[in-house]
Amino acid sequence: MPVLKDFSFDLDPSQVPNRWSDRLSRLNDRPDWRGMWEAALAEARDLIRPAVCYGVCEVTGSDGGRLFLAGGRAIESAVAARLFAGAPEVVLTIFTIGPLLEERVAEHEAAGGHLEGFVLDLMGSLAVNQVGQVAWTAIEELAASKGVKASIPLNPGTSHWPLSGNGLLVELIPAADIGVEVLESGLLRPFKSISYAVALGKDVLTPDQGSSCDYCDTRHLCRL
Repeated sequence: MPVLKDFSFDLDPSQVPNRWSDRLSRLNDRPDWRGMWEAALAEARDLIRPAVCYGVCEVTGSDGGRLFLAGGRAIESAVAARLFAGAPEVVLTIFTIGPLLEERVAEHEAAGGHLEGFVLDLMGSLAVNQVGQVAWTAIEELAASKGVKASIPLNPGTSHWPLSGNGLLVELIPAADIGVEVLESGLLRPFKSISYAVALGKDVLTPDQGSSCDYCDTRHLCRL
């Protein structure tokens, strides 16, 4: 099962104001904030330890509420059961930026530097999403090598797939090799880590045809 570490990726801070423009528009007008932003970018680049792990699992069936995998395990999501049931395989993936950035955020906050911690934390959120692009590229290349397509990703922690689903991913792919564990709550640690499942098949719902947000019951509450 592949593990990717210490690879390069783009960390473009201009992407963050586009996503959180309501909270960060002042960065364009305040030189002191811009300086803080640039300092956080430099600090983040020293703290990020990107890593990805993934593995391919055979799909053996569905009962409408669960997607069954080889070995008797199941993804406990009715959406995954519906969207992925016709695919022969799914890829389970976890990616992370490591623990150092969130530890530094905690240090800022403990010292009263809440604003510095907030901006650095945003850098971490951007970074983990950029690492996710590296993971997605690897999955697309894997799909192409098999002559199939990669579906939209579905994540534990959504309205149709509880966080407890992370336990399945940690068991089936080498999360420990990239320093990721699952807590009793179902959260991954380091917290700047993300997991998802992607179906591989000739007739799957691809990102140009839809989005995982289409299947989230709380999408009307999400500003992103």
